[in-house]
Amino acid sequence: MNELKSDQRSSEMSQVTGKTLAVTRDGFNSRVLWPDMIKTPENEWWFSCDDIVNKLGTDPQAAHEMKKRMEKCLMYFYVMKKQLKLFDHTYTAACVLFFRYWYVYGLPSSLPECIQLSQAILVTACKTMENNRPIDAFVKSTCEFLMKDMPPSRARQNVEKLRWDLRDKLVLYEKQILCQLGFDLDIQNPKELIEEIFGGYFRYNRDLKVSEQFRHVFPKIIQEGRNFIIQAGTQPLSLLCDGFSITVLSLVYCGLQYKSEVDNTFRFPKNFFSERFPIPVSSEQLAKLFEDYKRLEENFFDLKSNKGQKLNISREDIDSLIEEDADVSRPVDQEKNTYVYEDIKDGEVTNEFLEHIEARIQELHEKTVAQSKLSHKRPNDDLSALNEPPKKVPK
Repeated sequence: MNELKSDQRSSEMSQVTGKTLAVTRDGFNSRVLWPDMIKTPENEWWFSCDDIVNKLGTDPQAAHEMKKRMEKCLMYFYVMKKQLKLFDHTYTAACVLFFRYWYVYGLPSSLPECIQLSQAILVTACKTMENNRPIDAFVKSTCEFLMKDMPPSRARQNVEKLRWDLRDKLVLYEKQILCQLGFDLDIQNPKELIEEIFGGYFRYNRDLKVSEQFRHVFPKIIQEGRNFIIQAGTQPLSLLCDGFSITVLSLVYCGLQYKSEVDNTFRFPKNFFSERFPIPVSSEQLAKLFEDYKRLEENFFDLKSNKGQKLNISREDIDSLIEEDADVSRPVDQEKNTYVYEDIKDGEVTNEFLEHIEARIQELHEKTVAQSKLSHKRPNDDLSALNEPPKKVPK
């Protein structure tokens, strides 16, 4: 009899175990939140321009409503970046994750749900790229962002309820996003790549063969390239090509602008990109990317940062700026890696680099001291005075 009961229990346990493989007690469905597209830790997140544009659908009204919600989410990222003082590469990472999610899963039909989803995407980007902010900081700023679109009377009544709702949805959406994207946070963030590939170490230790004139001009092009990358984040360019290609595209675009507006003899050194990027670079490939980028601008968002006709860049224009050999050999360990061991293993650096570090440290020290003095001069802004009861006016 006991053996029969034991067999029944084991049968029941196996049935329960079989069920939990798909759905847990909390309702987590692994087959929904771990889709079949996720098969390996690395996934291809780049698609043809036709596929990206076609994701908007064939209904003009539905596409218009979709783009309005998407633009509002991108505006949310920008506002949060300012309010929470996030890094630029956190903002660009949020844009990359947002477009990936939209392409595969679409967006919720209501704007508040879109912002709740975007909040979780921003938190994920923040945890990936920098130190995470307290959850209350995100909830407070997101609540203020949503309240701007509410009638004042309704906003005051529902503010506390909205905060708790945002907090709960943040935890829920964050889990969902990580599962739906297969925990694939290999963003290939172009803003991060441009800083790594052209950071102080490499500029003062690797780029010694370039001319003095180019070394003088190039920092200006890098700065414009940073701006290009941040602005390009507001269009789904990250769905079109990888982060290395976007970084190359930004420098070529800014180099052409400098060539047309300042110095028409300007050129990049021979094999400049092939020696620094782990991808093949050709004028034909870049001209096609510029063409597709312009098409994305025309089909998605009409923004002040759009390049418009400036993206009409031909293969001949690019050939006048760069000269890349097709058979440049790259070290094996440079595959998608900005740090090539053979280039840095000796640890030797130039005096110029040491002086650059010293100057940067001194600059940061002076900036910190100035900010500290400024904060001491400010009146008390902790709102403690607002908590004091008003003084009675004598009759």
